Amino acid sequence: MPTHLATPRSQILRRLAFLTFAPFLALPTRALAADSADAVEAAYLADLPVVLSATRLQQARADTPGSVTVIDRHMIRAAGVRNIHELFLLVPGFQVGMHTGNRPLVTYHGLSDEAPRRMLVQVDGRSVYSPYFIAGVEWNQLGVDIDDIERIEVFRGSNSAAYGSNAFLGVANIITRAPFETHGGSVRYRAGDGGVNDVAVRVGRRLGEVDLRLTAARNQDNGFAGINDWRKAELATLRADWAIDHNHVLEFQAGWTNNDLGTGKDDNATDPERSSRVTTSFGLLRWRHVPAPDEEVSVTWYHQEENGHDRYGLSVPVPPRQSGLPVTIAIPFDFDYGFRAVRDDLEIQRITSPAAGLRAVLGAGMREDRLTAPLRFNSAQQVRSGVNRAFANLEWRASPHWLFNAGFMVEHNSLTGTSLAPRASANYHMTESQTLRFSVNRSHRSPIAFEQKSSMIFTNSAPVVTPVMTIPAGTPISQTFRPSPGLRAERVTTYEIGYLAELRPLHVSFDARLFLERARDLIEMRLERSTVGLVPRDNTRYFANSGEADIRGLEAVATWRPTTGTWLTVQHTELRIDGPGNPATASGAQPSAWVANSAPRHSSALFGAWEFLPRWQVSVARRWVGGMSWYSDTDHRVGAYRQLDIQLSHRLPAELLRGEVSLTARNIDGDEETFAPGASWWGSRIFGTLQVEF
Repeated sequence: MPTHLATPRSQILRRLAFLTFAPFLALPTRALAADSADAVEAAYLADLPVVLSATRLQQARADTPGSVTVIDRHMIRAAGVRNIHELFLLVPGFQVGMHTGNRPLVTYHGLSDEAPRRMLVQVDGRSVYSPYFIAGVEWNQLGVDIDDIERIEVFRGSNSAAYGSNAFLGVANIITRAPFETHGGSVRYRAGDGGVNDVAVRVGRRLGEVDLRLTAARNQDNGFAGINDWRKAELATLRADWAIDHNHVLEFQAGWTNNDLGTGKDDNATDPERSSRVTTSFGLLRWRHVPAPDEEVSVTWYHQEENGHDRYGLSVPVPPRQSGLPVTIAIPFDFDYGFRAVRDDLEIQRITSPAAGLRAVLGAGMREDRLTAPLRFNSAQQVRSGVNRAFANLEWRASPHWLFNAGFMVEHNSLTGTSLAPRASANYHMTESQTLRFSVNRSHRSPIAFEQKSSMIFTNSAPVVTPVMTIPAGTPISQTFRPSPGLRAERVTTYEIGYLAELRPLHVSFDARLFLERARDLIEMRLERSTVGLVPRDNTRYFANSGEADIRGLEAVATWRPTTGTWLTVQHTELRIDGPGNPATASGAQPSAWVANSAPRHSSALFGAWEFLPRWQVSVARRWVGGMSWYSDTDHRVGAYRQLDIQLSHRLPAELLRGEVSLTARNIDGDEETFAPGASWWGSRIFGTLQVEF
């Protein structure tokens, strides 16, 4: 333990930080602090171990078994983003796009389509990996306001050993601010072109031994030009931390989101322009007992529900060549894409130090998902799936130079059976400031219920009378998805060599990661001819373990950060992906090398901020991204693009008003395609933000 933590005051500060944020560490800062406070905070941040996402243990970055990118609150504010998913533009190896103006796409190292599902995202330990349809993370339903985030820890690489299935290619832990930091009130208003009209209100109080924070927010915009993709996203969240005594803490969180979205196309007979709605509610309860340093027992339970509303009626003309009848007939449909998804998750975890130089975390948990989506599963019955898990991670400091991490996760999934995800790594501390890392791990992703059990059969909502026959109501007309029994879990084996230099006297760090990721049994969407229904289809979809990919490359990040408000980060990623696959737009008998183009071969970024005068800051983000394809090798090809974002912000004088005003310009170097040519575009956006605290 560093000697500066030996003083009673430092021990108290460390204990408070640990109690407040465990199992996720979030260090106390103030967003609008003065320069002198920032300097003190910089020293505090530099000395404490600040990474937890790697093994569930608090660790210095030099001790983790993989590369971790930390986006703290100062960086979030300087980035000038309205939406959380945009922050992943700051992380090497990530691809960020928009299917439409209200459907974000975020993936790591490619292998994705319009519904990325190979990365795990958590908010304070609550998984937001959706259990329904195809998508992995529903970014519009995270249930956290961007100003309530303390930091985001992104583990770049597979991590099923610590977090189980779905931590297939990476893990992002979104850590919110402790309520004791947000006493008082805050109002934020943002307006700009494209219909940007956002407002947020936060209130924090202390009632006895309980710290509370209540946040309400609404983000609204018109989406992309020429597309029905407007959105109005609303949320309300509550967090309460109760320090029962010096080593017991009870944390409660609750939240609600409502998203009204424009969807559909103006020239599509079965997918017309319309509005849809998705609501989410959740509750989380966590008890922690910390009897001594490096000792903790925690129990976490959360419950969440998601409800989708998207229903409309249409009469669809079917020509003779499709129906086989002598005349064109109009078939009435009642399209109801509504769903209800309920999740309960319970986990117990213990952190202990059994001997000198040894630290361990042990735990077990269970999760159950219950889905009701009659159209997607061709049944009004609930579709249930469950996961039971047990995990352990051990850190052994064998000598001043060598540190070893080992861990595993055993999961039993009701859909795919039992799987084991092991990991081992060795960190060699060449000097106090330089570390070499060697690691290998196996991760997996279990298929979600839709991939295995989907059965979308459309029936007519009323009888259809023709000259030759009458089609009764409820007759199967066509099938778009059929079940895919026997799907296995995807698996990936990762080999990594890393180098980390932290030159604190120079305020410089350098992180490099050389990796090989061998992905096998990838679940891909395939096509076949279906004879189900009056109108047979040649493109009925199903899923199969037909994909494989070898991903190799290099990620390098260099950062100079003399203060919390001034920094410069330069990063570069080289990726090569090899392996056959089958895109949804091709016949299952015609393999295509689409995986090779599912991520750009080259991408670079620069992100910097400069406090050039007291209370004044300018920040710039510049990205160079190579061409790629989100799915099909041709239909969804996106060319190389550049993106430039600039923000100017000013902290208001405290004697006038405590707050900040900023002007942000996003993507000011021109429109760029983000998913499919001619379908969706990055547009330049300029907006102003006023935030006042009291």
